[in-house]
Amino acid sequence: MYFDLINSVSLPRSLHIWKVKVPLRIKFFMWFVHKQVILTKDNLAKRNWTGSRRSSLCDHDESIKQLFLDC
Repeated sequence: MYFDLINSVSLPRSLHIWKVKVPLRIKFFMWFVHKQVILTKDNLAKRNWTGSRRSSLCDHDESIKQLFLDC
């Protein structure tokens, strides 16, 4: 999962996520991160959200990669 985020490589299937021995809610969260559907500010902007795209944690535009790896 970490390598997928770093390399921004879209895997054809996300079956490896479902084989990890973690609780189901974490598997769903990992799947959402993999599919990049978490409502970060850049994804909200794609849905016509008019708020600021800056992260509240650090002074960069908020995206999944930036939020989970860089910030």
